[in-house]
Amino acid sequence: METRKVNSFLNQFLTVSLGLAVIYLVGNRAERGRSFWAVAALIPLLALGGWLIGRLARKPGKLKLSIPDWLAGALSALFQLGLLAAFFTQDIQLVNSGVGRLLLAVLAAGGAALLFLAVRDPKVPQRSFITALLIFGALYRLAAFLPELQAGPFALGWSEGSRFYNASLFLSERIYGQKLPLPVLHPSRYLMQALPFLLGVKSILAHRVWQVLLWLGMSAWGAYLCVRRFGRDRGVSIGLLTIWGALFFFQGAVYYHLMVCVILVLLGYRKDKVWRTLAFVVAASMWAGISRVHWMPLPGLLAGLLYLMDQPFDGKKWPRYLMPVLLWAAVGFGSAWLAQQGYIRVSGEDPALFNSAFSSALIWQRLLPNTTFGLGILPAVLMVCLPGLGLLGQLVKRKQLPRLHWLRWMGLTGILSVFFLGGLLVSLKIGGGGDLHNLDGFLVLWFLAAGSLLTGAYAPDGPLRPPEPIAAKVPFWLLLAALVPLYFALSHPVSWGYAKLADQRADVKRMQAVLDQLREQPGEVLFISERQLLSFHELQGVRVVPEYEKVFLMEMAMGNNQPYLQRFYMDLVSHRFKAIITDTISTRLQGEANSFGIENDAWVTQVLQPMLSEYEPVLSWNNENARLLIPLGQDALKEKLQQFQP
Repeated sequence: METRKVNSFLNQFLTVSLGLAVIYLVGNRAERGRSFWAVAALIPLLALGGWLIGRLARKPGKLKLSIPDWLAGALSALFQLGLLAAFFTQDIQLVNSGVGRLLLAVLAAGGAALLFLAVRDPKVPQRSFITALLIFGALYRLAAFLPELQAGPFALGWSEGSRFYNASLFLSERIYGQKLPLPVLHPSRYLMQALPFLLGVKSILAHRVWQVLLWLGMSAWGAYLCVRRFGRDRGVSIGLLTIWGALFFFQGAVYYHLMVCVILVLLGYRKDKVWRTLAFVVAASMWAGISRVHWMPLPGLLAGLLYLMDQPFDGKKWPRYLMPVLLWAAVGFGSAWLAQQGYIRVSGEDPALFNSAFSSALIWQRLLPNTTFGLGILPAVLMVCLPGLGLLGQLVKRKQLPRLHWLRWMGLTGILSVFFLGGLLVSLKIGGGGDLHNLDGFLVLWFLAAGSLLTGAYAPDGPLRPPEPIAAKVPFWLLLAALVPLYFALSHPVSWGYAKLADQRADVKRMQAVLDQLREQPGEVLFISERQLLSFHELQGVRVVPEYEKVFLMEMAMGNNQPYLQRFYMDLVSHRFKAIITDTISTRLQGEANSFGIENDAWVTQVLQPMLSEYEPVLSWNNENARLLIPLGQDALKEKLQQFQP
């Protein structure tokens, strides 16, 4: 084993650990609890440990441990799994901090690399370090989904119930006995989630399992197809690269219904088979057309990006060279638009309700660090792209810039710029900007473009072959490429908390009793939230009111869609609804100082205040996360219903 490689690994491990420790101390200097002083004490220990290990590394015989490989692997796995469990179960300052979790993960991965260094004497210790980081990141992502696998009938998150309800609309006559309009927002996502309904599955747990499988499966499949283009880089397994790619996509996150477009294009693209590629682009574009507006050009331009990577410019006239790109882009976008218009016609909804985001406000402060997104959109996307930019910078420094004709460079830059600027614009819309998911198209294109250039998976202009991949020659940037997606994974704290199923079942029974009591009252029951209780037949005898579902009502409030909101207000004033089921009620205006405060204020002023001027809360269930409201002035009914409150 080369001492230089060991020293390089140790320097990086200690530098990253010390840097994270300092960042943690600076960020938590106002709360100097046990975690703060433990990290402070860690700094001299790291320095001393690094010095001792560095001395031993110059004498490999003294560093060698006489334990079997399987025991070293078991010890490493046990430590990492224990740390993982602590992240989801312990409520201490260090574990509650994203930087603190990253510090612990780096220490665990470094410890695993040192253990294998002492046992197996690997040729590249940094590879063991990076492998441990990626595996830990994958395990964290998997473990973060576990709290979503619950059998409780109430919604686990703000929009979960809405997602199940929207998925059920494709089979509304079978499920509700009435034909309901199809979903306006993200139809393709709900079409994927509708599969268990199509199969007759009535268990909410099974639907939750299916949604988790969609997240994991589509991300892994898309990542695999992307990294397969890069080839096997110096013995690194495709499996490990796929894990890295999936973690990269989760930084957005890149939604699984977008991955359908990516997967179709990657499966069907052939640079020399224009019409075959076009067929797959059309299929992917039609899917994009019933997804989101800013995805509509993605399939055609994704195929165009792959073509610009794979097809050298041989001196032919540029219109002829670019003809496949222009064909795929134009026909793809046209197919997406036609699919969107066709869906609008068959949806049964008012066409004016589609594409409401065009009228919503822009929140410019979310470009930079803010209370809704601590990093800010621009710093966050720069952080995601930084490892790739650093590696490309090394190519320039070593005069190994990929040999592409200027026309190809211009095409690649133009495609990336379209999705970068478009993603920024959508992220600035009210309701967005809390993460990078609106830059999903850009993230996919950046991953493919930068990965292809760095691994030599492109066709250079001229007779020469692409240069050797540079990644292995610049270990710092390679390490950063693992650390950044790991940070994004760990920056979202999740607790393994599970609601008591018996309590929720009891609440549903009480809710059913109340609905039975209301049956003789004139009017309808409006479920603004918790509509999944109807989708899974937890409640009986309630006819679904298709209007004013929570997520869509929020969309109309944020877009200030006055025709829609005025109809809502008229229904409130006329007491069309004998009862309304909604979630928590707080009329406090939050402003920009709180996370999603502007969105909260839109909900309060456009929905809650008008509703509470005509209706009053009477009962609550599920720890006050589900509320029953009845029209004002019905004191006798109010008194009768309150008898059902335990």
